[in-house]
Amino acid sequence: MRLKLPILVTLLLASMTASHATTLPPELKAYDFARAYYVEDGGVVIAPQEGFYCTGGVQTPEGIRLMPGQVFIQFDESRLIMEVYKFVSLDPGERRAHFHERRYHYKVVRDAHGKRHVIPQEFIDSDDFYLSHFRLLEWFDFAFPYIEIHPGEQNWRTRP
Repeated sequence: MRLKLPILVTLLLASMTASHATTLPPELKAYDFARAYYVEDGGVVIAPQEGFYCTGGVQTPEGIRLMPGQVFIQFDESRLIMEVYKFVSLDPGERRAHFHERRYHYKVVRDAHGKRHVIPQEFIDSDDFYLSHFRLLEWFDFAFPYIEIHPGEQNWRTRP
C-alpha cells in the first residue's frame, strides 16, 4: 500500500501537467463557467456559474442541457470580459465534448428606451478544449458551494 500512494499522486500530477503549456487540464476549464458538468445523452449538462447566458439550452434538474452546435456566453462583469463558447462536437461514445472559446472585452450601452445592450469590443484570444466524461476531479464540483472558482482564468490573457 505504501508504494501505491506515490504512484497515485504521480499519476494525478502527470494528468494535470500533460495539457497545453499555458492552461490547466481541460476539465478544469469547465469551472470557469460551470459549478458542475456532465457529458451524457448526446450533449452536455452544465450547472452554471454567475454570469452564464444561453438562449438555446434546455433546463433540467441538474442544469442546462446543450447539444453540439449551441453557443453560450460567460460574462465577467468585474473586468468587462465575455467568453463565447461554442459546443463544437461530441466524440462517439460520448467520451469528450469539444468546445471553441473566444474572449472579448465588452461594454454595456443603453438605447433610447433604457434597455441595456452588450457591445463586444476588442478580441482577446481564442482556445479549443474538451470536457471529458470520465474525469479525475468530479469530487471538486460542489466542494466549495458558496465560492465561485475560476481556475482557468489567466490575467495575462485579458490585458488590452
